[in-house]
Amino acid sequence: MVDYLCDHCAHTSSRPVEDDLEIHDVVRVDLPDATLYGTAWQVEADRVQVRGTGGDWLLWVERWRVLVY
Repeated sequence: MVDYLCDHCAHTSSRPVEDDLEIHDVVRVDLPDATLYGTAWQVEADRVQVRGTGGDWLLWVERWRVLVY
């Protein structure tokens, strides 16, 4: 589970970590300073390599930050 806390209103929420993520899934990545959209390029137990739309970037992120879009 991933827990979220809003700094402004103290609202909390949670969601499960994606366990059915596969290569070529379209995903959203929630980073502290940005939200990115792309394609899962490589999937490992604890991290995912995401390729940006149009191949502009390639980034490894923690798996819990990735949501199937």
